Amino acid sequence: MKYWLLAWNPKRHKWNDLNGGFADLKNRIKQVGKIYEPWSTGVTTSIKEGDRVFLIRLGDEKKGIIASGYAATDVFTNPHWELERAIKGERSRHIYVKYDKMVFIEDSPLPMTVLKAIAPNYHWSTQSSSISIPEDVAVKLEALWNIPVASN
Repeated sequence: MKYWLLAWNPKRHKWNDLNGGFADLKNRIKQVGKIYEPWSTGVTTSIKEGDRVFLIRLGDEKKGIIASGYAATDVFTNPHWELERAIKGERSRHIYVKYDKMVFIEDSPLPMTVLKAIAPNYHWSTQSSSISIPEDVAVKLEALWNIPVASN
């Protein structure tokens, strides 16, 4: 199994609030234990079904790991995730992610300061989604991610 960092920047992509968006995903994970959603892999074609993925929120504030799961598919092509580009017929690479944990931004994402402390030389602020996480970094990340967070 390999480990991958998927990137989400709310300035570039907002979850579709007409379908419940981010809050709906988190609620469905709580109810069913998992949820399948597509995610763009950028230029990456190496993700295989069963690989572990972590989703990091980037942007101006509240940066950090907000979700985890497993690749439910190998990489495939689909209409581009940006509507204007999809209308032009452009395609992009995707996987389906079987999310197993997600936190609200207002809750406690695993913050960038902690990520940089466990792996100061890893490029957490990637501009492209789907970069490989070295196994030694992934083991530390997994351990921290699985520590229960007290809720308000």
